[in-house]
Amino acid sequence: MESTIRGWFERVAYYFPLSILGAPLLVALFWLLGKGFATANPYAYLISVGGLALLILLAILSRIQAARIDENQIAWNTKHRVFAAKEPAPHSLDLHDGRLLPFFRVRYTLEGDLRTGNTFLGYYRRSGRFIPGRSERIDLPLSLPHCGRFQARLRLNVEDIFGLSRARCGVNQTRQIPVQPGVIGKAVDYRIAERGAEEKNRMQESEVERYYMREYIPGDRFRDINWKASGRGDKLFTRISPIAQEETTTVTIYARFHAEKRRLSPGLLALAEHQKSWIISFILKIREEHPDYLFQVYLNNSSRLVESEDDLELLAAELGDFWFSSQPAELPELPPEGELYLFATPADRGVDAVRSAYPKLDLLLYLSRLGVKEDKEKALDWPLYPSYQGEDFPAPALLFDRERQKEIFSRRLPGITREGVLIPRLIRRQI
Repeated sequence: MESTIRGWFERVAYYFPLSILGAPLLVALFWLLGKGFATANPYAYLISVGGLALLILLAILSRIQAARIDENQIAWNTKHRVFAAKEPAPHSLDLHDGRLLPFFRVRYTLEGDLRTGNTFLGYYRRSGRFIPGRSERIDLPLSLPHCGRFQARLRLNVEDIFGLSRARCGVNQTRQIPVQPGVIGKAVDYRIAERGAEEKNRMQESEVERYYMREYIPGDRFRDINWKASGRGDKLFTRISPIAQEETTTVTIYARFHAEKRRLSPGLLALAEHQKSWIISFILKIREEHPDYLFQVYLNNSSRLVESEDDLELLAAELGDFWFSSQPAELPELPPEGELYLFATPADRGVDAVRSAYPKLDLLLYLSRLGVKEDKEKALDWPLYPSYQGEDFPAPALLFDRERQKEIFSRRLPGITREGVLIPRLIRRQI
């Protein structure tokens, strides 16, 4: 029953021919028509009938033109990546052979919720009008303040220049747009164990190494494909070097997003945003200096291997949509020895358990925490945007700059290798 009523309301909203301005005008014209009949006033009668005829004509013309515009004539281009609190992504509406009658326009409305995990961060909405045929591209830049998952909805209507009538074009387009963590501007420090002298000599003599090739097998590393040899035929060939395989260095990263109280707050959001950006900046920094390194990344209890740009893109999208969870009963299966880069926050109570479970690991703790008065000189201002567009409804938890867990979020953990100290600041303006 509920779904039937909802479907009925959706159909009425879809086919209703008048805008938010046209509907009150329709009521006023009917009232004037009744008043004209009741008082035998010919002027009221003529004005109301003329106004109703105009509304009907505009509604019919809008519907006819909307039926001529299909999804192939107006394409929604969202191929560019969106980074939190960075320059807007150059999204656009690409137009193809669409023309309207004079005095008619197409109105677009882009709206949706920004979430990380199941946590609501804000509502985004923007709209505008354009004339198909005058331009081949309508810029629709998208800038969002926090990383996560933008559940975007695009609605297109044909309307007259007075904004009285409207007709929906096609169906609402919906997309899940990942908002990736932005890169931290300050320098990122790291320490990687040096390889032995024998391996370094092998690296210097790599140009004289001899390779053998075989046909590509799913699972082979992308960077081992011999494109020159593959281009001569219709098959892919993988270049194999035993020495190169031995030289591969894997950096192990364990990112923990655990907290006892996981309700959205300014402090917890700032810690999550910084830790995500720190992890991506850390990987990019190492890849810049060591492009051959691989990264085994553990996110809570799941694991993935990053060995290419595509892998890093998937990791950034997954990180953006990651939120805190409760402490797990078991730890993931980490390497028993070697270096482990552990990214955590003071809200995590399980860092000592990692040390106890893996005593042979060289654990390097990268801690994100809130700053106190003594940290003002070294603390990093971390902006939070409770309302970042004029038409937004802000997330309720960010309306007030109150932090009930500040003592927990600012505590220092033993054995810190590097720490990122933050001071969250609520900024009520557009980014």
